[in-house]
Amino acid sequence: MNAGIEGIVGMYVKLGELDTLQRMKEHRQNLLEQCVDTANFSFDVTRSIYRSDLEVIEAGIESLSGEVTGHVDVFNENRIAGWALYDQHPDKRVTIDIYFNGELVAEVIADQFRKDLLKLNKGDGHHAFMFEPPAGSYQPPLQLEIRAAKRKVLKAVTVEQPAVSAEPAMDAEAK
Repeated sequence: MNAGIEGIVGMYVKLGELDTLQRMKEHRQNLLEQCVDTANFSFDVTRSIYRSDLEVIEAGIESLSGEVTGHVDVFNENRIAGWALYDQHPDKRVTIDIYFNGELVAEVIADQFRKDLLKLNKGDGHHAFMFEPPAGSYQPPLQLEIRAAKRKVLKAVTVEQPAVSAEPAMDAEAK
């Protein structure tokens, strides 16, 4: 680990600078994407450093964002939908990762408006997500996992039969 990045991230965490940490993360991700090997040069060491930096930055973001609250309301071959928000920063949108059989198939942002969430004082109500699986991709038996903010598992289930669906649970307060 790079002690310098740990110190910088620690300082921004103490100051509550979530936006600054988000910008640092985007910057490191952009740098990582630019590390393309050539016939004469390998960026393996540089990529390793940037990945390590990203782990530290993401840990800082996680500590400032707080816990994630959410629920998957519907999961079937036509639609996967629910909601998620950061308890301490409901103004920040949560990234939702959807996995089929351990493989990431989608990354969506929980930023859609739902009136029931607003009525229940769940932030500004813009915390819903929806994903339509590509035709034929939702094929039982299927290990389905839906994660919020890379860390919280909102749903992990083995789908044995076609058209399995959880009834929509619009009462966000019960979650």
